[in-house]
Amino acid sequence: MLGAAALFARPAHAEALEDTLVIRTTGGVFEAALKRNFFEPFTAATGVRVIPVAASDSEMQAKAAAMLQAGHVEWDIISPQFTELDNLSRLLVDLGDCAGIPSTKAAMPGTCGRYGMLYLMGAQVMAWNTQAFPERKPQGWKDFWDIEGFPGRRALSNSGGPFANLVAALIADGVPADKLFPLDLDRAFRKLDQIKPHIAVWWHTGDQSQQMWRGSDIAMSLMWSGRAYATKHGGFPLAWTYENTLADFGAWAILKDCPHPKAARAFLDFYIGSPEHDATFSREMGYATPNLQAAAMLSSEEKQELISSPETFSKIIQMDPAWLEANRAAVLERWNRWVSA
Repeated sequence: MLGAAALFARPAHAEALEDTLVIRTTGGVFEAALKRNFFEPFTAATGVRVIPVAASDSEMQAKAAAMLQAGHVEWDIISPQFTELDNLSRLLVDLGDCAGIPSTKAAMPGTCGRYGMLYLMGAQVMAWNTQAFPERKPQGWKDFWDIEGFPGRRALSNSGGPFANLVAALIADGVPADKLFPLDLDRAFRKLDQIKPHIAVWWHTGDQSQQMWRGSDIAMSLMWSGRAYATKHGGFPLAWTYENTLADFGAWAILKDCPHPKAARAFLDFYIGSPEHDATFSREMGYATPNLQAAAMLSSEEKQELISSPETFSKIIQMDPAWLEANRAAVLERWNRWVSA
């Protein structure tokens, strides 16, 4: 079977594409990995120059809405959470059943989300220093709140979205995963009140969530799974669980009226149809992709660390997008008051 690079190298196809593509990224090491594994190979295969633009999630959404309203869209592809695609549909190209992105047909079921395409799977996991608990390892969020049974300093995220913290608090308080939504905010904040005196670090960035382990004597923390993976593979004795953790599933989505629509569709097809690149990216960054061939290239140990099996996938909690859209602003306001008090 021909690889994606070979398929896209055909001159007739390459001539039909625009010569530039602008993609929103989150910057840093993640952007560098995308560049090595996808942007540069796509350019080599098609001649299309990829321009990455770093922006936070809130900046991305505000910029995309402003560009469309002004009638001057400068970006082509953005990367929201997969569960937010319907909420952002007013800004996005309707891909239908992704017939124009044929590689999705051989990917994991559900990869096509109509207004975008699933491109990575991670979660906001509970991680711990294995040297802090050499005999009895934590099992879930209830243990995060168990200071006597699992002593040590804690860390939580304050990176602009408190929803993983709220979900963790409710799970720790005994709410079943299938009964979380609508979130009982009063109950969640009462539970967070209990752990707040033990939080040594409220991390703001992925880099900080990695660096804190070496200098802040942290025993447990909520982390993005890709950052937990990188910390462990950087030599720190870290472990984590996917049990009842909030999904961090990223999507590629094409903006309406973007300047390079043909190149944008071609890139999505290239990304999902490049198993060798997908597997290498997963090994580097700790995020699984929906490419089924790429998953088959991973070792059993690598699969255990990633969301690449039905068993692991079943442990992940998906955000309710309708609840999120209706309550985001009020929750953020309440969170900011609580965390700064």
